[in-house]
Amino acid sequence: MTRRFLIVAGEASSEMYGAGVAAALRRRFPGASVFGLGGPRMREAGVELEADISRTAVVGPFEALGHFGALFSVFRKLAGRIEAAPPDAAVLIDFPDFNMRLAARLKAAGVPVVYFISPQVWAWRSGRVRRLRRLVDKMLVILPFEEEIYRREGVDVEFVGHPLLDTVRARMSRGVFLTKYAFSAEDPVVAVLPGSRRKEVRYILPTLCLAVDRILAEKPGTQFVLPVAPGLSTDYVRGYVGNRPIRLLTEDAYDAIRHSRAAIVASGTATLETALLGTPEVIVYRIGRATWFLGRFLLKIRMFGLVNIIMGREVAPELYQDRMTPENVAGTTLKLMDDVWTQSRIRSDYEQLRRRLGRGDVAERVAAAVDSVL
Repeated sequence: MTRRFLIVAGEASSEMYGAGVAAALRRRFPGASVFGLGGPRMREAGVELEADISRTAVVGPFEALGHFGALFSVFRKLAGRIEAAPPDAAVLIDFPDFNMRLAARLKAAGVPVVYFISPQVWAWRSGRVRRLRRLVDKMLVILPFEEEIYRREGVDVEFVGHPLLDTVRARMSRGVFLTKYAFSAEDPVVAVLPGSRRKEVRYILPTLCLAVDRILAEKPGTQFVLPVAPGLSTDYVRGYVGNRPIRLLTEDAYDAIRHSRAAIVASGTATLETALLGTPEVIVYRIGRATWFLGRFLLKIRMFGLVNIIMGREVAPELYQDRMTPENVAGTTLKLMDDVWTQSRIRSDYEQLRRRLGRGDVAERVAAAVDSVL
């Protein structure tokens, strides 16, 4: 019997995990076909894409309004295919407002639903847990404290560990990396990661460029590297960088982060990647003022970086919204570059973080969970 599976990943980071899950499903169910929503990595993993994430990735609720037509079109397309030929099971990855509505369609069609990477119910809209209990056959969480939240509400939940443990590693030695990109071994390298979406880059990168100017004024030999996220155009990013000495990379991102003395990182998955690579980081973020204003009333958390949320304290300094100024970003980065005690403390905290994130082989655990609900 040939199995058919649906995987829905609406953003760049979850699309990376979706590719791993697709590969694991094919190993467990030889000959299986997989379709859904994703991006280039899922396509390379053999997923038949109904739509590409370039049409769906948005930053906040007000920014999402401009994408409503595209989101609705993608939803209708997937829902139509589910109703016409229901898959054997579905794996919905993050992307909660879209995926929870799609879960309702899947349940109506009798399709078992595995939800991988929980909505952030611990941060806001905790009432979603009860709705998820009705819609989801198996909830797979990737942060250790999430399991108890769902268990208290009677949800069938499992902590599978964080999928980054299986993917985040540098491939080159420092010497090989520096030689490949013609960097000096005597001068420090700083990584700049302004986000994976165009609107994030638009809100964040101009300030980071001004911070680069200030760092160069203080330390003229500093070398900067900016790994361009998949799905972003290098030309788009270069439009903000201009003629500054910031090297744009389209590959070797993990090597670039690992061999940097410090990193300036937009809040999100990249903060965890940077921590797993052992590089001291300052976490930055800025969104539209209306979204920020609304979030201040709705959010239940006092820290925003995933590294700090998991550890329950500020491991990496955070600069958000009005605090994300060129002066603050540059000053914090310079301290990370120069203060040996701070570097040592952060790296020690990173080791504790790694232990809390699980044991790896996450995609295989997801495939096993799918098998259990069939």
